[in-house]
Amino acid sequence: TTLTVNLGAPGHPDPIVIQTGKVGRQAAGAITLTRGDTVLLATAARDDKPKESIDFLPLSVDHQERFSSAGLTSGSYNKRDGRPAEHEILTCRLIDRPLRPLIADGWRHETQLLSWVLSYDGDRSCDPLAITASAAALWISDVPLSKPVAAAQVGYIDGQLVLNPTNDQMERSRLDLTVAGTKDAVLMIEGAADFLPEATMLEAVSFGHEAIKVLCEGLEELGLAVGKEKNYDTIVGPPEGLQEAVDEFANDVMAMYESVRADKEEEGKAMKELQNRVLESLEEQYPEQESDIKGAFKDLLCRQMFELAKTKGVRCDGRALNEVRRIDAEAAILPRVHGSALFTRGETQSIATATLGSSGMKQKIDTIDGGTIKRFYLQYTFPPSCVGETGRTGAPGRREVGHGNLAERALAPILPPEETFPYSIRVESLITESHGSSSMASVCGGCLALMDAGVPIKSPVAGIAMGMLLGDKGGVSDENAVIVSDILGTEDALGTMDFKVAGDREGITTFQLDIKCEGLTIETMEKALQQAKEGRLHILDKMEEVLGDSRKDLPDTVPKIGQFKISEDTIGKVIGPGGKQIRAIIEDFSLTDMNVEEDGTIQLSGMNRTKLEMAEAFVKDLVASGGGGGRGGGGGRRSARAEY
Repeated sequence: TTLTVNLGAPGHPDPIVIQTGKVGRQAAGAITLTRGDTVLLATAARDDKPKESIDFLPLSVDHQERFSSAGLTSGSYNKRDGRPAEHEILTCRLIDRPLRPLIADGWRHETQLLSWVLSYDGDRSCDPLAITASAAALWISDVPLSKPVAAAQVGYIDGQLVLNPTNDQMERSRLDLTVAGTKDAVLMIEGAADFLPEATMLEAVSFGHEAIKVLCEGLEELGLAVGKEKNYDTIVGPPEGLQEAVDEFANDVMAMYESVRADKEEEGKAMKELQNRVLESLEEQYPEQESDIKGAFKDLLCRQMFELAKTKGVRCDGRALNEVRRIDAEAAILPRVHGSALFTRGETQSIATATLGSSGMKQKIDTIDGGTIKRFYLQYTFPPSCVGETGRTGAPGRREVGHGNLAERALAPILPPEETFPYSIRVESLITESHGSSSMASVCGGCLALMDAGVPIKSPVAGIAMGMLLGDKGGVSDENAVIVSDILGTEDALGTMDFKVAGDREGITTFQLDIKCEGLTIETMEKALQQAKEGRLHILDKMEEVLGDSRKDLPDTVPKIGQFKISEDTIGKVIGPGGKQIRAIIEDFSLTDMNVEEDGTIQLSGMNRTKLEMAEAFVKDLVASGGGGGRGGGGGRRSARAEY
């Protein structure tokens, strides 16, 4: 069975071809998706029997960009594609987020979505294709997905919105937006922008959604042609009358919300005590139904939180709907660190640090587009102690990778170009308390740390997380939706939206939307973006009370950097036989690093400015007479790389 979709966008490599019934026939659903010379395989599989002991959806997602798809081989020791790279983890999250809310409540079969890039033409990003392919495999399976889901990428180039732009176009684009949704509404947005206004963002989301509608209509036809029935037989609903029985405690829930407004610990304790009362009251009437009772109680908590906000304009911690929690910030809190800040918003807190170094500090990443080098990167750590728990520490989990990437995208547009500020930059965010968006606290703390380090940023940026409360979590957002600013962890858990937006006073630098209902209308998104801007400006005011501008001088602990260029013919003379000469220069002039690029650019770094200048003079004298021997043999030009 084959589905062919023509999106009809200018320059788009139509058609997108989805085929099933030829590959992966033992999976519950399997498809290949082809666009140009790019081919993806996606499968959906589920266990035969549900897990009765759990009360959540056991969905896992894995995505692999095979090096062979681009005619490459992994650089690992055994030449085998290994554990997921950071960009693959981010794609897994993009696939998971729009699909999870549309799988039927009560589905307890272990479900796994796998996708592979089998052939890659190097022309366009595969991320939106991976979302669409996995969603298509899930849609034609018996897993109860309520609607087809598809995705698109949108760029903004020379004042024009571009659908699924090429990689070359993306280098000139002021926007990198991935949108996913159904034909009715948007489910997820993710991306970065170069200080674009809210109106342009909304226009881009609507533009991308038009392509999604076309794809979803095609997927509906594909599902009918395959004809596999959705499996609702194993979904056991709550006992009849249980929700009504739990709803008898509605006044108690409202009283709890209105009385407990101190802190996270007190709120959690009160909520737990009330839940135990409900369980004790109903355990005789509904024996061995503890999980269902807890589910009904959570539903009541959601509806009462919405009712409180809708009728009284007050939230569960007593704040107004658009009110941001108290902000405390300090800079230069760590004496030997290049730049540091402590940012606290309510009960969410981040220690952020900025480290400056030479080009040797750049992060090197292997992808199917070839090796990429990042001059700036942000690393985010969320230890269990920040929420008062114990647990695993070590390598970052998927959540930490995603949150760090979000904060990194927020800060990247404010950095000065390498030509005027030759440092590589690393920002770390250690979350020390969490009750609300820690990624947006990382943006604020990271910005202050950069300013404290003396990085001449273009403008300060701040981030805020917006939430939405709905009376009915099963539908699409409507005019009754309540938008709240700077959400608590409780509002994130019980609400229906987590919309993170970061930027400066003029425009947006990054954004991320996740929802738990069946979609978000453009009207609701517009309201949320406008309220987010008000909150962002308030946070920026508070940050500027601490640091109004970047410090004029770099700290003494930052290595000094010198950069100059030599003729390519003389590179070998600087390096010497087996690297002997370059090692001698580093040692003799007490350098911390010395890097020689293919084009003859040399970057020296060290703590002593005088010795740096002496090293530069020595190198220039060394090469003044030109080449003399080949690389590894005493001098000369590097051999040109073979081109194929």
